[in-house]
This record gives sequence, C-alpha cells and structure tokens, in this order.
Amino acid sequence: MSARVRLCMKDLFHQDVVEMIERETRKYQIWEITTPDDPDFARAYALLWSAFGSHGEMEREEAIRSFLLDDPYEPTRDGTYILYFLLVARDEQGNLRGVRDGSVLVNPAYAADLCVVYLSHIYMLPEARGSVLSYWLRIAPVELAMRYLAELHALGKIVLPLPEQPAKYFGMRVDLAAEMEYFAPEDRISWQRILFYGRGGFDAINPQHFPYRQPDFRDPEVIRQTGNNPMPFMVLVRRMGRERQATLPIDEARALMNLLYDDFESHCAPEFLENSLDLVLERLEARAKRKDFVELFPLPTGPKDLHRLKRLWRYNALRRYYPHDEATRQYLESGIREQLATEPKWLDKQLAGIAAELQKRPAHVYGNRDKDLTWEGQPIVSRKALSGPA
Repeated sequence: MSARVRLCMKDLFHQDVVEMIERETRKYQIWEITTPDDPDFARAYALLWSAFGSHGEMEREEAIRSFLLDDPYEPTRDGTYILYFLLVARDEQGNLRGVRDGSVLVNPAYAADLCVVYLSHIYMLPEARGSVLSYWLRIAPVELAMRYLAELHALGKIVLPLPEQPAKYFGMRVDLAAEMEYFAPEDRISWQRILFYGRGGFDAINPQHFPYRQPDFRDPEVIRQTGNNPMPFMVLVRRMGRERQATLPIDEARALMNLLYDDFESHCAPEFLENSLDLVLERLEARAKRKDFVELFPLPTGPKDLHRLKRLWRYNALRRYYPHDEATRQYLESGIREQLATEPKWLDKQLAGIAAELQKRPAHVYGNRDKDLTWEGQPIVSRKALSGPA
C-alpha cells in the first residue's frame, strides 16, 4: 500500500522556483507588438476580435492601430498617461499560442502614487490552454508597467516615491484591473474565468458601490443608430502586495474608475460614457459620507469556497444594481426566472455540481504550511491516532 506525498511550495528555495518556471515556460516566448506594421498584428487582432468583437467588447481595428501609434509620453486632456500594449506568445516553432492586450494608466492628479494595469482581453489558442502560459500573460504587463513608470520619471512627467527600488514597484500602488461578466452557473466560461482570477489574487469590487459598465465599443455611428448598450460587468482587482486587504480606499476606487474611462474616451464618444461614469462616481461619493472604503469580495479558488459566487450571481447582481439596463432585461427573459420558480434550490444544485467537477482533480501541491494545520486546513492527526489503539 502506498500514499501520495503532497508538496509544499514554501519549502522550495527561490532559485528552485526560478528554474522550475523556466523549464515550464521555455517553449514559449512573449513578445510586445509596438507597431501595426508588425507581421503578427493582423493575426493577433483577428483572434481577439473573434472572441470579443461580436459582443461589442473589442475595440475597432482602427482604434487599436491608433493606440500603437499614439505617443505614450503625452498625456490626455485630463492628464492621464496611457501605454497601450499588445502581447503575443509564440511556441518554439514560432506559432502564435496566446494574445493579451490592455493599457498602463497613470495620472498624478487622480492619485500621485497609483498605477493601474488594465487587463483588457486575453485569448489562448487551444494548443496552449491549460498551460502555464495563461498565468504569464496575466502578469507580463506588470513588467511593461515598471519600465513605463521608470521612463515617465526619467522624462520628468511623474515623480516616483522610490525611484531606486523597482522591487517595491518604485513605491507605487500597482493595481491590476479586469472586467468580467457576473457569475452564471449555466455559463461555464464565467465560473472558469472567475476561478482563474481568484487563484491569481484578484477580488471583486462590491457592485453596490461600484455598479460598473463596460462601454459599448462599437462604432459611434452604429451606436447612434441602434442604441447604446454598455455591459454590466464586475471589476476585479489585484492590488499588488496588498492582496490580503479586504477593503479598497474610496480615493483609490475613484481614481481607478476615472483612469479606466480616460482610456475608453480615446475611442468612445463622450456622450456614451458619461452616464455610466457619473453613476459610479456618485455612488462612491454617497459611500464616502459614511465610510472611507468600499468592500472587496474575495473570489473562490476551488471547490471549498464556491459559496463566494453567490453574492456575484448574475441574477441577483443585475436585478439589484442594474435594474433598468437592456442587458438585465434580456437576461431575465432568458428563462432564468422560470427556472428558479420551478426549482428554488437551483443555484445550490449548480454550485454542488461545479464543486464535484473540481474535486475530481485533487491538488497535491499546496502553498503554505501553517502551524499545526494540514493543506486542507484541518488539525494534524498522528498516524498512531489514525490507526487506533494497539
């Protein structure tokens, strides 16, 4: 008889971690596309458009081309510095295996020590799904952000609190931000993405005080003809080095919202942005009269904490925080009301099914060995006790 030995990551020496990751990532290389003339641009854009364009969630090609040609060292009219990035990952044969885009956003007038890395879109080709590449495409933009901050400081555009300490992010608060649809158990991709970001240290901003909408990215003339349809999304944040903090200061939440919408203003007509922006800022101002923070909701990381999905359930979130949105009407007319009327415990049943699926792949590597606790969070029991009396 044998028992599988589990492994604690904390036991690895830091160089062990470096070499292990190098072995895993050696077959991939990540490159930054810096001009629309790059031979990979057309394919990279086409992949992102195929995944997000039909839903109005992807910028038009002319907008992306313009982003790559813009001078990132010249601020917008509101003083925001924007570095757009488009990353591609290739395998050892030069085949495209993943694409990620987004923006690095800084505005000293909003918050002198805040840098937001907006993670817009990611697409993994089937050959690379389930690999470590997705994790690296999630955090690779941080490296670009550090370079950009150093350049802005050297040019006298911003003042870094700790310009000689890049390991401490130059003293800046660095927030990774991503948008995502609210959880729906019938939407497999929704809970898979939430778990992916939950394991990566992300939290959701409480939508009660931050009822965020992603703008309609279609051509402004098309929107004028067919109507403006911003999407009710939750905003996920990873506050680098502050992941265990359960609250987000109001000033940081306000700056985050302004930075995101400054980015959108570069390709969306202002009249289609103002209502959504103003609503969130008004909610934050109302909150500021009572508290100086908004709550951060931790995301689930596995089968044991899936209950965290309940307060991010699409059915409740859309009804409570976006009652008059077209997306809410469409979702409520999709049959979800009838489903719940016939089966009141439907959500619990769905969560149990997701948990059962996740439990089919038991983990044998765990992160930290706390005192007198096993990797499952239970008191350590001796072998003698387990075997019973002699």
